[in-house]
Amino acid sequence: MNRIKELRQKNKLSQIELANKIKASNQAISAYENGSREPKEPTWQALANFFNVSVDYLKGYGYSKDYIYQQLDDAYKEKWKDPTGQIMGGGFDKVVDAYLAQKEIKKPSKIDMNFWKTNFNYLFETPNIRRLLTTKDKYSNDDIKLILAYTIFLNFTGLKQITDYFSKTNHHN
Repeated sequence: MNRIKELRQKNKLSQIELANKIKASNQAISAYENGSREPKEPTWQALANFFNVSVDYLKGYGYSKDYIYQQLDDAYKEKWKDPTGQIMGGGFDKVVDAYLAQKEIKKPSKIDMNFWKTNFNYLFETPNIRRLLTTKDKYSNDDIKLILAYTIFLNFTGLKQITDYFSKTNHHN
């Protein structure tokens, strides 16, 4: 099922208001929301642009950027640990702190969503995180946190994959 109704309600819009914003009829919006009619590609794009999401996300695939930022925040504040044991230090907070130190970013006393959006927006340019935005697969929150931790780790070490770290540092068995 698509996310048109969810996003419309989140933005406190009536079907008529949304229809006026994207130059469609309220009957069309109703049909899109209940699944009796599928928008054409230009309409999908107009809706995605209006809601500032990807077409794939609007179609019901993937995770929103806000959801991914929330996973970042939760993992850091929960002191989430890498269950695979492969990330240096094992803790999400340690990986983030190492990234901040390398980039010479001062950590504020209170970390909020603006902190993540300002300092970690680069994540959405990486293949792993871009895939989360469009995937048809479902991941657990721990899986998403692991993908985020690996991506941050790889970014600040300059490695292309986690195995490079172990081969260069002789940490493998």
